[in-house]
Amino acid sequence: MRALHDQKGVPGAQVWIYHHGLPVYHCLVGEEQEDTLHPLYSCTKPVTAVAAMQLVEQDTLRLDDPVETYLPEYGSAYILQDGRHVTVGGEMTVRHLLTMTAGLTYCVNTPAIRALQQACPEADTQQVVATFVQEPLSFRPGERFQYSLCHDALAAVVEVASGQRFSDYLADHVFAPLGMTESGFYLDEQRRRRLAPQYYVDEQGEVAKHAVDDIGHYRLTTRYESGGAGLFATAADYGRFAAAMSCGGTSPEGVRILRPETVDLMRQEHLSDYVMNNDFSCAAGEGYGYGLGVRTLVSKAAGQRSSLGEFGWDGAAGSYVLMDPTAEVAIVYTQQVLGWPQRFGCMHAPLRDLTYPALGL
Repeated sequence: MRALHDQKGVPGAQVWIYHHGLPVYHCLVGEEQEDTLHPLYSCTKPVTAVAAMQLVEQDTLRLDDPVETYLPEYGSAYILQDGRHVTVGGEMTVRHLLTMTAGLTYCVNTPAIRALQQACPEADTQQVVATFVQEPLSFRPGERFQYSLCHDALAAVVEVASGQRFSDYLADHVFAPLGMTESGFYLDEQRRRRLAPQYYVDEQGEVAKHAVDDIGHYRLTTRYESGGAGLFATAADYGRFAAAMSCGGTSPEGVRILRPETVDLMRQEHLSDYVMNNDFSCAAGEGYGYGLGVRTLVSKAAGQRSSLGEFGWDGAAGSYVLMDPTAEVAIVYTQQVLGWPQRFGCMHAPLRDLTYPALGL
């Protein structure tokens, strides 16, 4: 951690490590404070996946339900085939959203999105997500993996299936049960003052500060709640989520947010051939496959110290979460540098591989 700051130039960073659900190590460096709030960017994704899987447990949502059951506009999703519009929306399922095989892209600057932003700056999550299928899909649902806005669409599905706004659903069913008081989609003035300054890696490979410390370009409208990149949290608050998931979905206080068998289903590899066809690259290094909404370790050939089935994600500004139910280990790391892989390389893997021997594992 000191080397990341002193030698590599990370302005501030923080790590929490948990074993058997309890914090066993904490370190912060640079300008990071314990109460610093971070845009989690894609570390939002595991939380969204858990919300969806809670509804699957309740049979309110089914993995093989057509997405159009919840978002009718998705029935008209189409591909371009020899220049013709071919409607394929009826083939897209909730499972496709969770496995990022729905054919969506990660473009947040399409003509349809821009038109909605101009016409309705306060458009809600379902209105924004509906625009995703006004553009052609990249491929027929289920054909292959593509990193995309699938978790954002999944958030809208959770809204319809639960009858709650996505932020309210997370507050009631994830954050409040786990005592996560510093996580959410919106910042009041007091919390905005605790927001980490945002940096980026410039053309010379140096760390530079943004001219404006904004809250990220995935906040597409004032009411949009991005299931793929929209959450803010402190490292410790997000750690409560990671710790519970590393213990099979149950917090140290005995609060269960998912059943162990559901956690196991999430961390199974659900795209058995995508490691070979190289459609997925993982910032945590080689050996990872893809489960239901999360990366998952499928091979330890490179000497990884974590257990097979260890799962999690990382964020655009460098945040990282590892959850390992086999060893009951969780790691949460936060920083705030966009474009970090070019400057810092694969920094998450050393954090992972130093943790396990330090715990005697």
